[in-house]
Amino acid sequence: MHLLTSMKTAHYRLLAALWTVGILVAMSIPAGNLAAVEPGIGTDKIVHAFLFTGFGLLWLRGLCPPDEDKLLTCFRRRGGLFFVAGVLFAAGTEVYQHLLPVQRMADPYDATADLIGLTVVFVGYYVYHVRRADRMSAPS
Repeated sequence: MHLLTSMKTAHYRLLAALWTVGILVAMSIPAGNLAAVEPGIGTDKIVHAFLFTGFGLLWLRGLCPPDEDKLLTCFRRRGGLFFVAGVLFAAGTEVYQHLLPVQRMADPYDATADLIGLTVVFVGYYVYHVRRADRMSAPS
């Protein structure tokens, strides 16, 4: 755990960029190399939610560090823009998979799982870091 607390904001941004590239690489794997995917809740949807939870956590930490003076303002501006970009990225990855000539198809359930992972981390980051920092800075 000490490793995560000693990392600088630039490290989180680098990890976030690498995670984003990793998502694109994972979405590019030919369908023949994957197990059969079911439209219900299954391992595939959990993986999608996990990928976008990591994506959101790393980007939010890199864009709005918890030790920033005006974290609430930062979260409203950068966090809000990031959330919109994350939603577009989630939808875009499904379009990307559909356009690739590797027998992958766009799946609205995958996009939903992506959005659930992104939303959970967005709300969690707000509650854990932003509201906590706002309460600590408020005069008593």
